Amino acid sequence: MSDPHKVFETYLSKNEGRYTSTKKLITTELFNLSEHFEVENFIDHLRAKYKTMSRATVYRTIKQLLDAGLLQKITTRDGKVFYEQSRPQNEHAHIICNICGKIFEMHDKELNDKIDNYCENMNFKVDYRSIHIYGQCNNCS
Repeated sequence: MSDPHKVFETYLSKNEGRYTSTKKLITTELFNLSEHFEVENFIDHLRAKYKTMSRATVYRTIKQLLDAGLLQKITTRDGKVFYEQSRPQNEHAHIICNICGKIFEMHDKELNDKIDNYCENMNFKVDYRSIHIYGQCNNCS
């Protein structure tokens, strides 16, 4: 993916938004995460480093990052919401346990290639891809 800061700044300028130092800090912290995250846990992480971080600013920034295509939203069956960075070079499906809520990533180049070929054959331009498979993990079944 190209630089998320440049992508976000371009998105905001086209949508009458400003790329403030706080939004830049939030973006940097998000793209340093290596796992799926819940917003409240992320806010706790930010507040441990930056005491005055506004909850509302974090929620607004995450919404804008979603709209800019830089984040993906994952909702479990019990309504919990997780986010992760959008990384087209690392597309994967999510396997989500309905009982414990654990999210597993399924990396399958062959499956991704089949989806790409199918869409290409239909002259279908993909803007966003999201595959979620729900069930019970080995520990819960």
